[in-house]
Amino acid sequence: MQKKLIIFIVALFILSSAYLLSVGSKFETLNFGKNWWSIYFVSPKDNSLNFVIENHSGKTNFHYVILIDKERIKEADENIRKDGLLEFSSRNFQELNSRNLENKKITIEVSTGDEKKEIYKNF
Repeated sequence: MQKKLIIFIVALFILSSAYLLSVGSKFETLNFGKNWWSIYFVSPKDNSLNFVIENHSGKTNFHYVILIDKERIKEADENIRKDGLLEFSSRNFQELNSRNLENKKITIEVSTGDEKKEIYKNF
């Protein structure tokens, strides 16, 4: 009788552990039941303006604007699929490379639909 009870408890423990592991891993994924996107600098502490738009939403059309002290320097539209990210390198923006950025505020605004987010760096 005691042997059957121990086997039952061990089997119950193994089944419970397997179930909790499968449920827990489902909730750890970035996209399960979520609808979000973000923008961030690749290296926030250095002088690089490389940034990323990461998309985990149903929206795919993004519009970005780069400003130097409220002056529009560059703007474009990008298509980013769900679960995708797009990295922008400042080397590709000749408009930025040809300017003196000392004592300037660089703002990057990204919008999709009615949502708008922005990041900035002061030089």
